[in-house]
Amino acid sequence: MADLRPFRGLRYQSDAIGDIGPALAPPYDVIDAESQAALHAQSEHNIIRLELGEERDGDNDADNRYTRAAATLRAWRETGVVAQEERPSFYVYVQEFEHDGKRHRRTALFACMRLEPWDAGVMRPHEETMRGPKQDRLQLLRQLRTNVSPLFALYDDAAGRVAPLLARQSLRAPLADIAAPDGQRYQLFAIDDDAQVANISAALADLPLYMLDGHHRYETALAYRDERRAQAATWTGDEPENFTLVAITAASDPGLVLLPTHRLIRPASVPADLTERLQRYFDVEDVTPKSYDGTALLRLLARLNAAAPGRTAFGALGLEEGRLHLLTLRDSAAVQALMPERSGVWRSLDVNVLQYAVLGESLGLTAGNTGAVAYTEDAAKAMQLVESGRWPLAFLLNATRIDQMIAVADAGEVTPPKTTYFYPKLVTGLVFNAFE
Repeated sequence: MADLRPFRGLRYQSDAIGDIGPALAPPYDVIDAESQAALHAQSEHNIIRLELGEERDGDNDADNRYTRAAATLRAWRETGVVAQEERPSFYVYVQEFEHDGKRHRRTALFACMRLEPWDAGVMRPHEETMRGPKQDRLQLLRQLRTNVSPLFALYDDAAGRVAPLLARQSLRAPLADIAAPDGQRYQLFAIDDDAQVANISAALADLPLYMLDGHHRYETALAYRDERRAQAATWTGDEPENFTLVAITAASDPGLVLLPTHRLIRPASVPADLTERLQRYFDVEDVTPKSYDGTALLRLLARLNAAAPGRTAFGALGLEEGRLHLLTLRDSAAVQALMPERSGVWRSLDVNVLQYAVLGESLGLTAGNTGAVAYTEDAAKAMQLVESGRWPLAFLLNATRIDQMIAVADAGEVTPPKTTYFYPKLVTGLVFNAFE
């Protein structure tokens, strides 16, 4: 279903800049202002200068972070900091990392994918998007004409045809092998043999792709393609703007780690009878240990993670000062009655139960109350923010499962933003896709 093609990757050249590690960065959407400044200081060649350049006083239409990114890329190409491969290739990216005391390894394939509208079913979304990030990425793509960070997508290869073709032991020496300061290791391999490329393409030909990270960038790429097509005197469909850079991973990959995204909540006021409101739908249990020590949050998370499969539960911070609570869904039919007509799997998602039964019905917040909700993957940070009074409430969630995400996408539905968090993010800067 997906038209995946090898491409002539644009890559950093170690003979020009030495160690490539300092030039890499996380994706733009997880970089805060402090990290942005640190990455700029880390290396004059850090990819942040293209992906998320600094704004300056006096920026205007002719000189801004987007135009400076384009000028920087031109200079890097002219001086050999980056260079384009001679032959089109697929690229295999092996990412090793630590999580929860274990060492994991995840494999992704970099390719150029033909852009198709969502309703074609080739790339299936699972999350709603927001306007702001798309405008930012479109401005950058217009100036840079290069995909710097790949989309991250999933394929469900039940027959197991693809994994053997990407096995590390079957690949040549890596183009890059980088040990990062945070303990991660990145390896990049090229596959440019015509027979291998054809075998990989054939194995993936009938498999739909599911977007993990990059919904905004995909819609941006579609908008840019349409913009260029409208401006062109002729259009063949094979122009570079018809394709975008994607990294795809198997749903069965043992290194595919999903983390929950917890919610911090600031309603206009916390109802005095909030606990009673919640008890209409949940069993509300005070799980504060008698000895309130450093294990309190860990015990709450253990209870949350131990919830029976298919039974929704939340950790609640702030219902009572200094107390921790576990909410376990008791009346799923009553909660589903609050929801719009959707598939059963959509209605069963923890994030939707939270939205309709807790945030909506119990706290009076609608999905549009964006300023009243913030997100964090760090439960300890959520607890600290509640205890300090900066946020009055927090709700801790279990992670959305891969099978739930796929089922929602297959039903043609989307989930609220921040439903899934794949850990760790793909590193940005190993290989780019230049349009020219």
